[in-house]
Parts: sequence; C-alpha cells; structure tokens
Amino acid sequence: MKNILSVCFTFLISIPLFSQGIPPREEVNLDDVYNQYNLTGEGVLVIMLDRGIDYRHPDFLDENGNTRIAYIYDMLNPSGAGSNPYGIGTIFTQAQIDAALDNNDPPLSTDRHGHGTATTGIAVGNGSGTAGLEFQGVAPKATIISIKITQDSFPPFGSEPGQTGFFDPSYLPVAMQFAADKIAELGLPAVTLMNIGSIGGPTDGTSTVARAIDNFVTNTGTPFLCGVGDDGGNNNHASGTINPSETIEIEIQKGETGNVRFDLWYSEDDRFTVSIERPNGTIHGPYTAPTGANVSADQNLGDIQLYHRGANVEFWQATSNRRELMIDISGVTGTYKVILQGAQINNGNFHATLNPSTYYNNNRFLTFANSGYSINDYASSNLVITPGDYVVKNDWVDINGVFRDITGQGETGEIWIGSSSSPTQDGRLGIDFAAPGEVCHAAYADNTYYESFAFNVLQNSNGLYGIQNAVSAAAPLSLGVIALMLEVNPNLTPLEIKNILHDTARQDANTGTVPNDTWGYGKLDALAAIDEAYASLGVSENKELNTTIYPNPSNGEFTILVSDKSQKIRIELYNTLGQFLKGNNYETTNPIQYSIEGASGLYFLKIMNEEKGLQNTIKILKN
Repeated sequence: MKNILSVCFTFLISIPLFSQGIPPREEVNLDDVYNQYNLTGEGVLVIMLDRGIDYRHPDFLDENGNTRIAYIYDMLNPSGAGSNPYGIGTIFTQAQIDAALDNNDPPLSTDRHGHGTATTGIAVGNGSGTAGLEFQGVAPKATIISIKITQDSFPPFGSEPGQTGFFDPSYLPVAMQFAADKIAELGLPAVTLMNIGSIGGPTDGTSTVARAIDNFVTNTGTPFLCGVGDDGGNNNHASGTINPSETIEIEIQKGETGNVRFDLWYSEDDRFTVSIERPNGTIHGPYTAPTGANVSADQNLGDIQLYHRGANVEFWQATSNRRELMIDISGVTGTYKVILQGAQINNGNFHATLNPSTYYNNNRFLTFANSGYSINDYASSNLVITPGDYVVKNDWVDINGVFRDITGQGETGEIWIGSSSSPTQDGRLGIDFAAPGEVCHAAYADNTYYESFAFNVLQNSNGLYGIQNAVSAAAPLSLGVIALMLEVNPNLTPLEIKNILHDTARQDANTGTVPNDTWGYGKLDALAAIDEAYASLGVSENKELNTTIYPNPSNGEFTILVSDKSQKIRIELYNTLGQFLKGNNYETTNPIQYSIEGASGLYFLKIMNEEKGLQNTIKILKN
C-alpha cells in the first residue's frame, strides 16, 4: 500500500507570498491578548507533525540557550529504530539536543526543506533571532515536540544537494501513539497539529487515519488540529448519480506533466463498469467491477494504472462500506475520459477527486465538476479542529530591500483561493473557522530550500525569518491560540475548545452568514476566545454594577469607585485559575482603597451588591 498512497500527497512549494511581520497578529487581536493577559504558552505542550525542525534556530532556544524541545521524533531516520518501542525512526531527547548544541555537533535531525521549521515558528517561535518582537510566534514559551513524519522533494540549489520526497500514511498512527505517550509522560496540557494532507480518499471520517485522530482525541483528552487543505478554487471535485444501465463520461483535462490521480468512491451495493479513453481516442475496457467487497479488479495499462477495489480492500481501510476506483494517469497531456456504466445500481451516487490540482491547476474535471468537497481526508475526522485560510496583506519587502507583491490570491479579508472547502463526503461541515495565513512570518533556517529564495526572506530579519503561506500558515497560528487557551484553563476539553472557537469567531461581509462551507463559523478571534477561556474558569463578567478601578495596571494599590450608593459592597479576589484568594465586605462605597499582596500577574476582582443582586467582574493587572 505504501507505493500506492505515497504519491497522493501534494507537497507545498515555495512561492513568494505576502506580508511582513505584524498584520496576522493584529488581525486576530493577539496584540490585545498579550496586552491584557500577558500569556506566553508557558506550561503547555505543542506537538507538531510536519517535516521536522532545525532545532538550532534561536526561536527554539530559551533565554539560557537551552532547547525548548522536549523530544524530536525523526521517523525518517532509521538508525534508532531498533532501540525504541515504535520500531520506526529515531527519538532524540531534550538532553541529547542540548548536548549537541553545547558541543556544536552535526545536526541530529534536519528539516532541509524548511516547512516544518517555519510552521513551528509561527506557532511557538520566540522571535529571538532579532531584537524586537516582530517575528515572534503565538505561544513563545510553550514546550515543543517535533515529529518528522514526511519530507518534500526539491532539486539541488546552491551547493546543497536535492532531496527525494517521502510520505507513508502508515507512519501517522505511530506518530500519534508517540505523541499520546509523551503527553502522558510530561503531564502538560497539550495540543497537536498534523500539518499535512491533500485532496483524495473517502473524506467521510472513516479512514484509518481519520479514525486514529478521533481515538487520539478521545484517549488523550487533548485537541488535535489539521488544516482543511490547499485544494480549493479549482474544478478538482466531481459528483453525480448513475442510473441503472446508464453510461456517463467524466472528462479530465490533464494539462500538467507527471502523474494525476483520479479517486472515485461509490457504494458497495453498486457495480460500475469502467472504460478509459485516451486523448488519441484509444479506449481501454470495459472492465467489470469487483464481484464482492473483498475483491480487486486492477488493470495495468502502462502509463495508466487502474485500481478498482471492493469496500474491504480499498487503500484507505475505511469503514463506510464504499468502493474505490483509483486511476493514476502519467501519460501525455490532453483530455481523458473515465466512462462508467451502471451495471448494478441500488444507490448510484459517486464522488471523485483529482490530485494534484491546485498548484498544478491545468489538471481539472471538464464534466460533472462542482464546488466544495475539497478538504483533505484527515480533516474529515469527527473530532479534529479544522482551520481554513484567508488573506490579510499582499506585499512585503525582502532581505535585499526589494518591494514584493502578488495578485490573484484574493483581496484583503477574503478567503484564500486555495483554501479547501466543505462539506465532507458524508455531508458534515468540514471547516471550523478561518485564520489569516496569507501570509505569516516564519522561522527560516540556514541552507534550506526555503532560505534559498531571497525574495521570500524578510527585511530586518537577519536572514532568520521569511514568508509562510497557505493553510500551512493558518493552522499553526490557530494552534498557538489554542495553546494560549490551555494556558488559561488547562482543563478545557477538545469539545469545549472547538465550541469556544465557533462561538467567538467573527463574521463580516466576506464571511456572509455562518456557518458555511467556506468559512465555517467565521474568522478566528483570539481575544474573544481567550476571554471565553477565562470565563470557563467560573469567574464571570457581569456588567450590571457600574464600577471604575484605577490605576490599572498598578503596583498592587488600586482605587475602586462604585456608582451604586449602597453601603454594603463585597469584593472578592480570584486568580486566573478561578481560585478564590480573599474576600472583604465594605460599609462605604466611594472610594475603596484595595491592595493585592500576591505575586505580579493577572487577577480578577468580583465586586458585588448582594442585596440588589448586582455584580461586576474586572480584570486587573499587578506589575
């Protein structure tokens, strides 16, 4: 199965895209979060399943020069496979990483492409590669685990050799088990992002990987993210209904060299006879359908490979009782036809996808094409959190002082044209919200494919930061926000986090009425989500009692003015965990001199007129 599925993954490519520094942070109100709450992600575990990490980048070191990474699991390095319980890859501990840093050893594990380093930087980078905070990630003091699950192919550049791509979906459940084990070991509130995936598969929540995600969320009690995918804005989905004895022709424009994959799913209760017509008019078939759920009817046609599988032997090991018709076409460009006849029909419905399509957008369906249904299979999991991507800015200045911009990706505030859209193939909403990924600043490491594109490296970045775009940027930004929510309330459940993100998402003229298949519940609002995380602690904000407090922040001495002239006021002090610290009754209302003797930080004052049932809760900050 590895040889079949490994080519279905569409890797992101490095292209010059969008804005410098601050805008995404402002767009989701993260600056307000930092100003009001002083959150950093400290004490929260962030787990990245991606292309690895360059642990030497200053973004991933603490103020003492020690690594912030608890573990690196390099699943592509076989040297340690015999000595770890997973039988795949090599595990590097925090102590080993620190020793390698201290001794200036050759890197234990690498991310030569740059994607994993960049996306980890968006989520948890501390921005210490420059003097300011312009390039800081969302949760800059979070603890990190990096799991290298795949690698992208790229040609030689400069003096660096090229790299062969690798992806094996059977590694994903192993990676999730490792993550679950380390969550239990470290005992920290945790959030995980699997930053891979492209169109194809059953996309109904029943594949092996989708079920593994659900099991991970259930067993660990922690949230799991997967972006919707970068396959929107193109005719890469087709669907329809075949009647008994009816023949239809699904036309495919293969406009790109290389392989294109056609992946069609239909009910096990049906039987579709298949023929394929080449651009020169040559027809292969008809080929009868597999006779049962455990039967395959494959055909080797040279530069066309046809795999027709019953529901129990399709490649994704799904449990939805559907057949898979997968066709790989690596031949000449032109128009191909997949000709289907309804030999036995009880249902007749089908869904089909093309991959690659977005970054190779001359591949498309010419018939039966319709919008939506372009999210990746992993994002169709029932318990996953799935962000999409929208545009915040379309220009920047590169490291050489050259102004750069790009058009055609969507206007400011609009959904990015490549952001995949819902629904799932079983009809569920497949997107939770959208976050700004066009474009984010990200950590760049030396001698990587990313860093070789000078137009992507940002001005005033010391060569250590550049551009990351697409859902691969929106997802780690969302990951960082969830890490901050868990810093506020480590006991938030995955469902509570999902509901908070739904309830607090913003709507505007671009989102339209929500929820919908493009935006989910709207645009991510970090401040509103953090406010709700605090509210979940049980310290509510009731504005019925008009109260003023100053100065705020202060050194611990506050003056409180209450508009109500009652002679009986009670003031209670709570910490950010919602724990009661002290309470005092006052017989006079104006002014009240109030002191906090505890440590610096954020507190809540609950001010109540119990006789009238009025109260107000105010956030105060002691410097």
